[in-house]
This record gives sequence, C-alpha cells and structure tokens, in this order.
Amino acid sequence: MINKKYLKNLRSKEINKKNDFIFDLYNERIIDSLDLININFKKILILGNHGSKITEFIQKKYKESSLIIFDLSLNNFDLDHWKIEKESYDLIISNFYLFLSENLNNLFKKIIDSLDSNGFFIATMPTRENFNSLKEAMIKTDINLYGGAYNRFNKFLNLDEIINLLKKNNFKIPLVNLENIELEYKKLKNLLNDLRSMKLSYYNIDKKQKFESKNYFVKLEKNFKKNIRKNYIISTNFYIISGWKDHHSQQKPLRPGQAKNNLKEFLK
Repeated sequence: MINKKYLKNLRSKEINKKNDFIFDLYNERIIDSLDLININFKKILILGNHGSKITEFIQKKYKESSLIIFDLSLNNFDLDHWKIEKESYDLIISNFYLFLSENLNNLFKKIIDSLDSNGFFIATMPTRENFNSLKEAMIKTDINLYGGAYNRFNKFLNLDEIINLLKKNNFKIPLVNLENIELEYKKLKNLLNDLRSMKLSYYNIDKKQKFESKNYFVKLEKNFKKNIRKNYIISTNFYIISGWKDHHSQQKPLRPGQAKNNLKEFLK
C-alpha cells in the first residue's frame, strides 16, 4: 500500500531546479517522438510536473493549444482519485509519474476515456532494473549494518504487464520502447542529491521510519563499485510507452478473406 501522506510531502518538497536535468533527459525522448507526429494538438494534459523541456516544447510547437498540468505538488492531484472529463484532450503526456498509482489498469482506462477521438498518449515509466548499481550497494550496506535489507525500492511493472494493460484498455498501435541513460559522478554525494531531486524515494506503508546516520552513507560509499576512472556510474533504464485512441482514419487490419493477393503469389 502506498503511503499517500508521505508521497504528498515528498512531491511537495522544494528541491533545487538545477537538478531537473535527469527528468529533462527523459523529456527529450518524449519530445523526439512528438516531433515526428504531424498533428496540431489543441488540448494537452501533462500528468506529473517534471522538468521544463516539455512545456517549452509545447509552447513553441503548439502555440494555440491549451495546456493543463496535474501534479500532487501543484494542485494536490491524486492519480487514483482523478475525476475525468471524457474526451477532453487530444494529447496526454506523463513523465515518470504514472507508477504512483495503486491501480495502473484503472488509470489507463481513465486516460483512454479522457482522450478525444484520434487522441495520443505518451509517457515514460521506470523499469525494474532502474538504478541497479545503487540498489546493490544499499542492499549490501543494509546487510552489513542490520543483518538484512529494508524495502527501499519501489516496485514497477515489467514490459509484458505494461503492453497487456495498454491492449486491455483499447489503446491502438501500442508501443513500448526501452531506453537507457548512463550517468557518471566523481562524488557519491552529488549522485544521491540528483536522485533525491527526482522524488522517487520508497513510498509504501512499510517504509523505514528513521533517517540513516552519517555512518550509513560512509559504508554505502565503500560498497558502491567504482569504474576504472574511480567514478560512480549509475544507469537509468526506463520505458517510453504510447498509444492512440481509436479513430476511423487509422489503418485497420484486414479480416480473413479481404486480402487482394494470395500469399502463394509472393512465394513463387
């Protein structure tokens, strides 16, 4: 179960905006995809206020569009209590936010219902393999200090689960692409500060209640493997997921017997 009170405090916490650069790397992947679509979206919704690149892109490319942003930190927006307006948007974007829902299947249904005909949905979501080098170091440190590991990492869906949810909720042409970004740091402190700025801390009810002492981070630094340059490497793996709301102009697969050519003609 998600600790909604802790999550709200976490999302509302003021963090230096200079650390938005990781989210902006994810945003760039979304922008690259939108740049290939030759549709003038008019009604745009952003779920999750992360970084500045997306809003800057929208203001430049879709100058006459209306833009709404929902986030816990902005307007106390809770994904699981979202009262939708049906067919209200032709573009819905989300960057590292959807996983905060306790019922992703229900959330996908709300998104498809909120999209207008031929509306487009695109989002980034973390994979289960996100930040593995840090996870390994923290587990080792927990075992050294406590004789076992605390739950410190949020659970995310795998590729098959996401694709199945998109199909179940009638997204057309559903796509899920795996992306990877590697970051290198000279100081572990800088790495941890950047990750804190992403507000991805473990947020479930069984979260460890006490803050770690300085000794914990000293041991964590020793347990974190360095590369040949004696720097800390962290890899962020994430999915870019997308899908369309059904529209008569979209290409439909042919029913059996509708094909104009026989397969045998192409195999001669």
